[in-house]
Amino acid sequence: MAKKNKNEEEAPAAGGGGWITTYADMITLLMCFFVIMYSASEPSQSKWEQLKGGIESDLINVENPTPLADLYEILEAKYDDPEYDDPDITIDFDTRGIVISLGSHALFSSGGATLGRDGRLIAEEIKDELKFHSERYALVIDVEGHTDDVPIHSSMFPSNWELSSSRAASVVRIFTEGDISEKVVRAVGHADSYPLVPNRDSVTGIPIYENMATNRRVDVIIHY
Repeated sequence: MAKKNKNEEEAPAAGGGGWITTYADMITLLMCFFVIMYSASEPSQSKWEQLKGGIESDLINVENPTPLADLYEILEAKYDDPEYDDPDITIDFDTRGIVISLGSHALFSSGGATLGRDGRLIAEEIKDELKFHSERYALVIDVEGHTDDVPIHSSMFPSNWELSSSRAASVVRIFTEGDISEKVVRAVGHADSYPLVPNRDSVTGIPIYENMATNRRVDVIIHY
């Protein structure tokens, strides 16, 4: 009988054990796939709680309106009443909260920041409406002064920044004198940075005086 070559006896069969490595890799990949599929089909407890909380929150908002929504309805019913009919006071509800816009010419003399008689009455009236709600529901009141784009250069107000800030502060002073906590009221001056409408014609640059009057205002913003 022919004698086998020693090298032939020791040489491994073609392919050797390499297929085992490939098979193990395939099994590992399959396991990862099934783990991912299972995780996707089984929401985590935290995700479920978030979803549940969101649904409950929506139901609460529908069934129990927020204090801010209640206050808006009260103010809207008053200031949008045809019998009241004051064009110098407008009210809106946007992403900032409740926004009460007061025309500056109803509050101040031209170029001034001292509340006139009518302006003081308006500020006190709004203060009375806000006092109860701000205390009970921990609301924050931002008072923002705005001007048109005509520069002012006076000894008291070197620019519209000082004028708008002083006008906002005058309204805040009325609020805090009426026992609204100083901790929840803030005065801010924006000069002509945030016009509601264009101050001038975009082509000719001619002033639009009606728009300028609209932009001269004090906004009272109520939010959490």
